[in-house]
Amino acid sequence: MIENHERRQNVRIEHTSVLRIKNLKSGKVHKARLLNYSKTGLYFETDSVLDQGDKISIAIQDSPFAFKAGEIEYYNAEIMWQRKFKNTFFDFGYGVKFLPSSEKKKSKGNSLPKRKNVNKIRTKSHQKNIYFSDRCKTYEGIIKDISPSGVFFASQDIFELGQILSFALPLKNGTEAKIEGQIIWADEEGLGAIFLNK
Repeated sequence: MIENHERRQNVRIEHTSVLRIKNLKSGKVHKARLLNYSKTGLYFETDSVLDQGDKISIAIQDSPFAFKAGEIEYYNAEIMWQRKFKNTFFDFGYGVKFLPSSEKKKSKGNSLPKRKNVNKIRTKSHQKNIYFSDRCKTYEGIIKDISPSGVFFASQDIFELGQILSFALPLKNGTEAKIEGQIIWADEEGLGAIFLNK
């Protein structure tokens, strides 16, 4: 279990994939391994020495939310803390926080759509089944778009704005992530929910 150095409140998704870290000040590029991430930050391990407060650019290969193999997501972030290891594969572990100006640069289909953009993402290749529940019942729907901050999905059932649901999100490794979300809009195309803090 990773220690909660940041007293974080956002849901963390456990996932291992390859990272490329670029120090924005020195320009040096480092190889690293992602272990988990959320809508506000991530944790990675590497042999490279980085300092608290360093601004970095991160390229995430094979994100658990990517529907296409080989997709890469890019973020700008700040090193919040460092931990040194002994007798492990990597020498250091780092917790980072995404910068407010950080924008993902990747193909369509990864950010929670706004109502006016719904028609742009009706692509069958992006659809996966999703299961979710309230306190009384379990439902089934189809994911149309997903990101670390929310999900856009279709369902034959009727939900209310503000309603809290518990989602079982399918990850690429065959496991599921259990996350609570709140319905923030709905129309004839589907529903948009944001993931809630723990």
